Amino acid sequence: MAERVVRHGRWGLRVVRQQAPKSWIAGNAKPCYPRPVIQQRDEGMAGSALRRLNYDQPMTPLAIWANTLAKTSIVVALLALAASHARGGVAGFVAVLTLSPTRAPSPGLGLFLFVTALVIAAAAALLALAALVAIWRDGRRGARHVIAVFLLLTLFIPYPAWLIHSAGAPPFLADISTDYEDPPAFSADAAVAGARGWVPKPLDAGRAQEQVDAYPDAKPILLDLETDEAFNAARDAATHMGWTVLDEIRPGGAARPEGRIEALTYSLALHIPIAVSIRIKPAADQTRVDMRVVMRYAPNDLGAGASLIGKLTEALEDKDSED
Repeated sequence: MAERVVRHGRWGLRVVRQQAPKSWIAGNAKPCYPRPVIQQRDEGMAGSALRRLNYDQPMTPLAIWANTLAKTSIVVALLALAASHARGGVAGFVAVLTLSPTRAPSPGLGLFLFVTALVIAAAAALLALAALVAIWRDGRRGARHVIAVFLLLTLFIPYPAWLIHSAGAPPFLADISTDYEDPPAFSADAAVAGARGWVPKPLDAGRAQEQVDAYPDAKPILLDLETDEAFNAARDAATHMGWTVLDEIRPGGAARPEGRIEALTYSLALHIPIAVSIRIKPAADQTRVDMRVVMRYAPNDLGAGASLIGKLTEALEDKDSED
């Protein structure tokens, strides 16, 4: 006669199975047994068989790497801002960390770190997309890491996206002028060049049409002011906008009819140096003001130069209308 074997299952189930008699096993008989019957335990475990099965699926390493890179990009971006705006003891500390020969960090350090952060963020986004494919195809875990990656990137991506959107689709211009045929010059004096930090290259006159197409409002400023009045107005406007005046030559009548103001300013976020040269000269019954704006390091100023020209133009025209 068949024996009964009772075994308690993992989730409170009782498996009842028929076992062949020893005589049948010895005789190599092949009896036909009924299928095992699964019964629920009576010890207050009702409904326990409906528990969710927890499959121990492996975590996709792509999600882990994407999360790590996303966090790294945020840290590097914060370091870029800190290096760009460091002052006093913080600037000296950053200079020591970056092995700068001076007591101030390199002006291009912030831009370098920011570009590095962009590259890391792009790599994190690509790995997150690859992790999504692995999760969907293989059923691996890691969805939370992927969601965290995209949430972190939303803290980082908006600023460069806003810069690109606000500038439209300009050509790669970091040196623009209101007069391409005879652009305002920068001082070659060693003290002025040292305060500026670099010597801008000669303006490429062959790119004049690109500037006209990209920034049609970057034109010479014509004022109904005397030359010395226009010079004073331009200098006051530059100082009011926070530009650092490095050099100035006042117009001196017939012997020196042209005046020149050279200033230095910086981009808002990454503190990239921007050199500005302003030329004031008589033009018939008016005074003509020309500008040249050069951004250091970046191959494209994303419209910063045209914006500075527009600000000075507005300030001078307001002064002209008052007088």
